Amino acid sequence: MGNFLSKRKRPLDPDSINSPNPKRRNSTDIDSPVLQQEQQSDNRAPPTMDYEEAAEPLYSTGLDLANLAVSSGILGDSWAAISELRSQVDRDHQSPSSSETVRIQEFEYPGYKVIAFVTPPVAASYLQEESNLVESSSSEASEFQFLCSKKNPSFAINKAAISLFNSLQDKLSQLKAQVVNPHESIPHIITGDCLGGSIASLFTLWLLHTLGTETTEHPLCITFGSPLIGDDGFQQAVSQNPIWSACFLHVVHKDDYFPKIFHPSTMEQSLYMPFGTFLVCSELGSACFEAPKSIIELLAPRSPDSAQIVNYESIIKCLKQQLICKSHSEFSVPDTDLFKAGITAQVAAVGLLQIQLQNMDVDALLRDIVKSEKDVLEQKSKAFDPAKDLNDMKVCMANLEWYKKRCENDGRGSGYFDSFKNKVAKRDYDAVKFMKKLTDYWEQVVEDAEKRPQRKGAPLRHRWLFGGTNYRRLVEPLQIAEYYKGGKGGYISQGRSEHFKLLEQWLDKHQKKPQNSVPNNSKIKIMSSITEDSCFWAHVEEAWISCGLLNSGGSNGAEIKNLVEFEKYVMGLLKKYAVTPDIFLESSSYMQWWREYEDMLGKQMMGAFHNSGLIRFMKDEEYFHYKSGTSVFT
Repeated sequence: MGNFLSKRKRPLDPDSINSPNPKRRNSTDIDSPVLQQEQQSDNRAPPTMDYEEAAEPLYSTGLDLANLAVSSGILGDSWAAISELRSQVDRDHQSPSSSETVRIQEFEYPGYKVIAFVTPPVAASYLQEESNLVESSSSEASEFQFLCSKKNPSFAINKAAISLFNSLQDKLSQLKAQVVNPHESIPHIITGDCLGGSIASLFTLWLLHTLGTETTEHPLCITFGSPLIGDDGFQQAVSQNPIWSACFLHVVHKDDYFPKIFHPSTMEQSLYMPFGTFLVCSELGSACFEAPKSIIELLAPRSPDSAQIVNYESIIKCLKQQLICKSHSEFSVPDTDLFKAGITAQVAAVGLLQIQLQNMDVDALLRDIVKSEKDVLEQKSKAFDPAKDLNDMKVCMANLEWYKKRCENDGRGSGYFDSFKNKVAKRDYDAVKFMKKLTDYWEQVVEDAEKRPQRKGAPLRHRWLFGGTNYRRLVEPLQIAEYYKGGKGGYISQGRSEHFKLLEQWLDKHQKKPQNSVPNNSKIKIMSSITEDSCFWAHVEEAWISCGLLNSGGSNGAEIKNLVEFEKYVMGLLKKYAVTPDIFLESSSYMQWWREYEDMLGKQMMGAFHNSGLIRFMKDEEYFHYKSGTSVFT
């Protein structure tokens, strides 16, 4: 919501809630896939970083966010659009499930447009009758299959909301095409009250999926007094995408009846959960909450007589007056825990602390809300600042690149794969620390991406996709070294981490141009960077194992076949200049394999007339030209 408000072009007139009549419209990094070499001397390591950073103090900003929403005028403008449209709907007394009675209209304001959804007045009994949930596997929920992910494979949506949404498909498809028009980049607010707010929420999700992750113009959905529309799976699916979750602001009065209809305390078995940000309000003030558990606590009916139908126009007017006449200090409670003090002030602003509630443990309520909101804030802070963590990972990558370069140039004749495998120097053990930091980070990035709603193309943005590719190509060889050091075999089929597999799959899906042909002027650049196939050394180790088995009288047919396939594999990489020249270092595992293999060839263990492009390449010592960057393939 903050991103939307930052683009607002006109200030609020604090003296009036009612905006002028709106003008009516029609009704209806690591940034490259190739590692960049560090220009450092062999004797100087890149800077290290302190990983144990002090925890930043947590502050609750729920009061500030609510005041921002009120003072910006977006609540008043949204309600003004609903009110104008409501006057038309009130004259129509047909069933609320009829698409002909649903009004959809676009209004233009300075700096943005408002699309309002309004239905005829809905009886609580109608919503209660339609309280069933439609499973994501049902054809009724087919338009929202994109919310499914491997980590969150199913969800459910309120039957009344999804049925009404489906009945509006033609109108909504036309409206969506207008909003996503690339020639018109103006912010949109999608709004509605009660059941109209449910349709606004579903339309906004549909719109966000169409817009994709690259756009910076995300719509803001503002609902007033709307019932909950989905289960826990639905809430998790939206929340796994922090950008999407931030696009929903649900305005709810503490005594409004409709948002409580599907509350767990009002039904024998309620699976409904809230999502997005809730601006909970009363005549005393307002505050924003994000944790589903705390929102459920705040929406709980406090007494049989407390629920009522709320006039949000008068509430918004009260909130604007309170904004001018009151300050946060009126709700403040002294407490050494600043976050708890902030949450207490928010609950007081909503008006719950001023009410003597029967059988209500206020301290327990505050404890639950503080814990829930703090958990969400910590998760949100981590999710919303991936660039900071990625920049930290660049330091680890720089240290491993430096380590790789030192291993290649220290005169021992082995590259970083063999140096790490044997671990005879202190720098080898230092590399373990950087490898672990990088692996922990990228495993979490991949896990988070798996949880997000499905999209066409790569689940990761380009910057993280290429950053993950560089990480995989540099770090996976070290994982392979540790694996085979332990005497194991079959890394690719048995030992490879799932996050490496997914990073490779996502890159393959992203790449559209063939990678088989590389211009001559790119050969030296590729050879001086890193081997493209991060499993190259696993293939080397398996070929070496096959040599050992063949020498010891193992299954001739199977091992010969494996070695022939390995020859083709290596030669294919060489012709594409996709393998780095460090494999030809005198003491590398590859050269050790070659010497053993060459001896086997001399004994005709591969057959009397066996020959191949790789054998000729190695025997003619063409790899010396390859190492120097001279073109060896025509």
